[in-house]
Amino acid sequence: MAAVVSRMIPRLPLIDEVYGSLREGIVRGEYLPGTHLVEANLTRAYGVSRSTIREALRRLHADDLVEVVPHRGATVRRLSLEDVMDLYTVREPIEALAARLAAAAPADAAEQLSSIHEDAEVAVAANDRLRFTRANARLHRAIADMAGNRPLTIVLARLNTQIIGYQFASVANAINFERAHREHGEVLAAIFARDPDAAERAMRRHLRSTRDSIVGAATQRRPG
Repeated sequence: MAAVVSRMIPRLPLIDEVYGSLREGIVRGEYLPGTHLVEANLTRAYGVSRSTIREALRRLHADDLVEVVPHRGATVRRLSLEDVMDLYTVREPIEALAARLAAAAPADAAEQLSSIHEDAEVAVAANDRLRFTRANARLHRAIADMAGNRPLTIVLARLNTQIIGYQFASVANAINFERAHREHGEVLAAIFARDPDAAERAMRRHLRSTRDSIVGAATQRRPG
C-alpha cells in the first residue's frame, strides 16, 4: 500500500529540489555570506548536471541571496550594514502587521508558536546561539504563516531569508539572545491574548531592539 501511495505523490522537479535545498542551506547558516558556491562541488554533492546547478544558482541570484561575479562564479551575498538597515526599515511594519493579524487568527493556530518558543528556551538555557538563531527564524516564519495573508508571507520570506545569513555570520554573538527571547515572549503573550494592538507594539519593539544591537556591533567593528 505504501508503494502505491508513494507513486501517487509527485516528486518536485529536480531543479526545484536542488534550488530548495541550497536556499534552505543559506537560511540555516550552512552557507554563510561570502561562501563560494563551486559548481563542480555542488554537481558532485547533488549528483546532478552542471546546467541544473547553474539554474539553481540563477534562481538564488534572482532572490538576492547569491552574487555572480564573471570568471569567479557564485558566492552567498554579503550584506553591508546599510543593506541590513534598509531591510529592517521595510521589515518592521510588515512584521508588525503579521503579529497584528496573527492575534486575530484562530486560537488553535498558536500551538506551533508555543513549541518553537519552548525550543528557543532550551537553546537559551544551553547557551546554544546557533539553535536559538534557527528557532528565531522559525518563530518569525510561523507568525507570518499564522497571519494567513499570502502576499505578506511571500514578502517576509524574501526579507527574512536575506537577513538570516547576515545574522549567522556577523551579529549572532552581538545580539542578547536572552533579551530577544523575552521579547518573543511578549509578542506571543499578546498574540495568545488576542490583542492586535499589543502584538504590533511588541513586535516593533523587538525588531528595533535587534536592529540597534546590529548597529552597535557593526559600529564597534569599524575602524576608528
